[in-house]
Amino acid sequence: MLLVNPKSTNTMPTRAIEPPIWCALIAKENDRIIDMEVTDMNFSSSDDVVIVVMGSNPSASSTPKMPEALRIKQMIPHAKLTGLHPMATGEADIDLPTAEELVKIKRARWELLDMTKYKAHNWHCLKDIEHRDKYAVLYTSYGCPYDCDFCNIHTIYKGRKVCYRKPIDVAEEIDYLVRNYGIRNLKLCDELFTLNPKHVSDICNLIKGYKLNIWAYARVGSVTTKMLYEMKLAGINWLAYGFESGNADVLKGVSKKYGDIFETVKITKDAGINIMGNFIFGLPEDTMDTMEETFQLAQALECEYVNFYCAMAYPGSKLYDQQDHNWKHYDQYSPYIKPMNSKYLSQRQVVDFRTTAFQRYFTDKKYLNMVRSKFGMKAKHHIIDMVS
Repeated sequence: MLLVNPKSTNTMPTRAIEPPIWCALIAKENDRIIDMEVTDMNFSSSDDVVIVVMGSNPSASSTPKMPEALRIKQMIPHAKLTGLHPMATGEADIDLPTAEELVKIKRARWELLDMTKYKAHNWHCLKDIEHRDKYAVLYTSYGCPYDCDFCNIHTIYKGRKVCYRKPIDVAEEIDYLVRNYGIRNLKLCDELFTLNPKHVSDICNLIKGYKLNIWAYARVGSVTTKMLYEMKLAGINWLAYGFESGNADVLKGVSKKYGDIFETVKITKDAGINIMGNFIFGLPEDTMDTMEETFQLAQALECEYVNFYCAMAYPGSKLYDQQDHNWKHYDQYSPYIKPMNSKYLSQRQVVDFRTTAFQRYFTDKKYLNMVRSKFGMKAKHHIIDMVS
């Protein structure tokens, strides 16, 4: 097979260019991978082509790839589609492997990719902003037990189960990446890496000698002081928390609930781990006042970095209304973005608030001083340049 990773429409220089792990996971020994993020299309009419409509953040990065995927499909009519979005809309010609099948894969076929082409997110490397290369991503588990209305991840795993890879398999794959490609920056793609304390502890103990710079997804209330210190020793320097909203009624409206935010943030920072805070504007119960509450929460938490998203009704989520089929509208960083309407706000109001919030957060003097103190002057100037 020839596995094709469609190019993302996001061209921001601060973004990561991530190796297409889903292509590498489903590839067989004699297959080829064309990653259109880093190379041009090269195929023949006889190739058995599979277009893999996935990113390393599947819930938010599958639908935005659909315009490019459909363009490739027009070029190669016999090409097959797979990935979260096609599976959610019924357009998939083949399904992705199940979670049970995925955990049996010893490692992704990295040898089918040019691993010199990839780079980490800017925030992931704020401590060493000039060295975002030597980057890889991998899973240690597949699935999520939660059921947030705005998330569509269950489309892939067909339920709320979680399947875990053997820690030794994870450690051996990391060893392979370090030895063969000099990997230093690493993302753990698990929907929630911190779900299973023993799994986390076993992996951390196996990889703590590699001196990596790792980030992973976590959830408020799912971490302990012991776990956080183990993760820090293993090189996990960043955790991404989905705080989503600063208003309890807004969170309740999308079936999201969690414990003490400030306590989780405190023990994470005490362990020396930085926080990437994820927030969403324009959820169904949002008003201008509740979005401002969300922004104020972001500032109060003093996150080392934030993502401000507009609420999107991705195919496969409970919020999807099946009305807007222009997939360009689903890209968070596109000029064509058209998020959901909340009950009280227009799309334009949500986008404009998000844009203003981004400027307010990253130009705040207190924030910039914190960046300088933690990461150095180069990081501060990088943030200033990013906003400008």
